[in-house]
Amino acid sequence: MWSPPREPYAVGSTPPGGVLARADSLDGVPHDVSWDEYNAHQLGRRPRPSLDMALDAVGPSMSADMSGAPTEGRIAVDLGCGEGVEVTALLEQGWTVHAVDGEPEALRRLAERTPAEHAGRLHIHHLAYAEVDALPDADLIHSSYALPYCAPEHFPTVWSAVRAALRPGAVLACQLFGPHDTSFGDAEMTFHSADQARALLDGLEIVHWDEEDADGTAYTGPKHWHVFHVVARRPAEA
Repeated sequence: MWSPPREPYAVGSTPPGGVLARADSLDGVPHDVSWDEYNAHQLGRRPRPSLDMALDAVGPSMSADMSGAPTEGRIAVDLGCGEGVEVTALLEQGWTVHAVDGEPEALRRLAERTPAEHAGRLHIHHLAYAEVDALPDADLIHSSYALPYCAPEHFPTVWSAVRAALRPGAVLACQLFGPHDTSFGDAEMTFHSADQARALLDGLEIVHWDEEDADGTAYTGPKHWHVFHVVARRPAEA
């Protein structure tokens, strides 16, 4: 286990902007599909566009013992990695990757299908959000459609860990859900207004921000998506 890095605000405190209160009149969305079923269905899809944007935002290494290639010696964290589609993509590009998820079967499948030439750069952490209070220092933190599924009582600690793990110049790519989302009202999920989501990014350079508020489809069928797609960078320190 890594040592907790310095944190930008106290672990366990409410992040800037807070957490959006749930509507008492809304029932939680039924959890009638297992995460393992969902994760297994993801295998074979393309990596999320947010990963491509994050990789574009990562600058070259300035370390004297590296060639300057964007991925050489770089460390990534995939928080809520699921089946590990993005983990595999990062490994193939030379990253060392810490894959974090609470579903053991998805992590087992990821380990089994990772080629031997990449296995030494894959570090698997079976952790539920309730157990995440620190993350490895990283040049890239990716969390695709995962953070909203962190329960509100754990979100402040998890977000503190994410912010603390960003090295100078590191990039964060994630999605946060808003109050118009079909899932709003689920007691096991966390939602933010646009202002609250932006407050979470205070002190970071926003590289990409897109608010999606539209009908669409999900694994379980039609739904209304209200998603803040975020790519942000911690400023490089002089």
